[in-house]
Amino acid sequence: MVKVMLENLKVLNGELSLEFDPYNNIYSVNIAEDVTSLVLEYVVTDGYIVNIIDNEGLEEGENTVYIQVIKDEEINTYTLLVYKEITSPVIDYEYLLEPLEVEEELPEYVAPLIAGSCLIVILIVFLLLFKRKKWREKK
Repeated sequence: MVKVMLENLKVLNGELSLEFDPYNNIYSVNIAEDVTSLVLEYVVTDGYIVNIIDNEGLEEGENTVYIQVIKDEEINTYTLLVYKEITSPVIDYEYLLEPLEVEEELPEYVAPLIAGSCLIVILIVFLLLFKRKKWREKK
């Protein structure tokens, strides 16, 4: 039977995936992009010492931090799979195109021309529909 060696564990600058259980030896931890090492708060069974491995220089993506709890020849290792946020800008300002330039305003006759064209199309559609109805009535 494994003795309880690490009684409690908190990650002060990250988020454990599960509530700490001394009998579970693997945890996921999410940290922000500015965190370079975990700040851990822990309680160990009397007489045991703690050795933390690979807790410096955490990089973007996945990292692994080991917590060894040691007494004499007894060693229990907890593994923290640390996921550091990878952030990339939504817009990369270096590659933005030059702003579009508006050449000039449209001439004054364009708006009435478009409106008149729409009116003519509507009249033609109306006449086609009305003529069909009249043509069907004659038959």
